Amino acid sequence: MSLRSMSRHSRAWLVGGAAAAAACMAPGAVALADKKKDEPSGPYFDPEALERGAKALREINSSPYAKQVIDLTRQQEVTKQQEAKAKESEFKAQAAQYAKEQEHTRWEEQRRTMQEEAQRQAQLGQYNDELARKRQQAEHELQRQRNQELVAMQEQAAARKEAERLRIEQQIQAERRAADQHAAELQKEVERARMLAEAEGRIKENRENEDVNRRAALLKYQEE
Repeated sequence: MSLRSMSRHSRAWLVGGAAAAAACMAPGAVALADKKKDEPSGPYFDPEALERGAKALREINSSPYAKQVIDLTRQQEVTKQQEAKAKESEFKAQAAQYAKEQEHTRWEEQRRTMQEEAQRQAQLGQYNDELARKRQQAEHELQRQRNQELVAMQEQAAARKEAERLRIEQQIQAERRAADQHAAELQKEVERARMLAEAEGRIKENRENEDVNRRAALLKYQEE
């Protein structure tokens, strides 16, 4: 009887038993299982699973279809390995795609960050330019006010200087008028004194002449 003519139940039993045996037992595991029966088990050791694997392996070895089961198991193992490699390749491709997408996302984020930084720098530059312009306007306005104040101070100083000049000139003119008036008064006094002296001299001369004439008349009278 070939493997194809086996009933579905028998094939399932053999394949399942082979899988269990392959998973739980290595070559020579039956003796090891028998040897381990009376040994204490560790915290992760399952003696029942080991016993089941050993029993399945003994049944497979005693079956006339053992070689076909082992070949089928090997084929299934190869298929599983191929599927595992395919899944691994698919996983690597997905990982590569994910890495590519991550790299693209990173570059996009970096580009967006650079654009945002450029915009921020541009806005900062505009803000600094606006501040500089306002500061320059404020400095010009302050300078203009200072110039106005300086002009006003110069005008006030010129006005004060002109007022002082006028005051001094008026004072000089007043002093000059006073001096002229005083000189005129002195001249009048001198002229009055001269005239008084001349009048007194004429009076004195007239008196002296009268005395001379009187004495002359008296002598003439006496001579007669």
